[in-house]
Amino acid sequence: MRKLGYIFLTMLATPLVGCLRQWEDPYFIVKPSGLNSVTIRQYDTSGRQPNVHLRIDGNGLVNVKDGTSALVGNPFANNTKNEHWGDIRESRFTLPEDDATMIFQSLVDSGIFVKRTKSLFSGDPATNETCFVFASAKIGTKSTDSPDPVTDPQLLDALKMTVKMFYHPRPAQKKPISTNSQSHSQSNERIP
Repeated sequence: MRKLGYIFLTMLATPLVGCLRQWEDPYFIVKPSGLNSVTIRQYDTSGRQPNVHLRIDGNGLVNVKDGTSALVGNPFANNTKNEHWGDIRESRFTLPEDDATMIFQSLVDSGIFVKRTKSLFSGDPATNETCFVFASAKIGTKSTDSPDPVTDPQLLDALKMTVKMFYHPRPAQKKPISTNSQSHSQSNERIP
């Protein structure tokens, strides 16, 4: 009889264990670990700015890719005939593990693990927004991935600030000065 009582209590408690995940606090103290990682993808739909892919690992390795190539956001892209295929740059940095943990903590404090039940992204072009940011993270036992662009203002600012820490856009190339001899000789003439 006692064994049946334990089985009955176990059966009653099992559904509650699954509900505990919903009650977990999205704000927590980040513990240093080489297994932690955050990936931020920033896409500019206007074509004026390159797309940026930033990954920070808990061991301090930072990888930044930028450009208009499909390889920036998708390492498995295979459209080699695309005119922007070769437009990709990659930079790597190494941070102290404490600095990586501090960045992770600021993103946790900004709400990267807050569960949002309904996406606020409507896809309406009338928003005049041309830069969309996506984030995924695995810190400790928690993980998240945003299939829709991040819309929470506090988290969005924190993600953009994190990208700015490591991504420094290259200056636009200026047009070469014309060496046309006719325009040069006309500028040297004196006006009477």
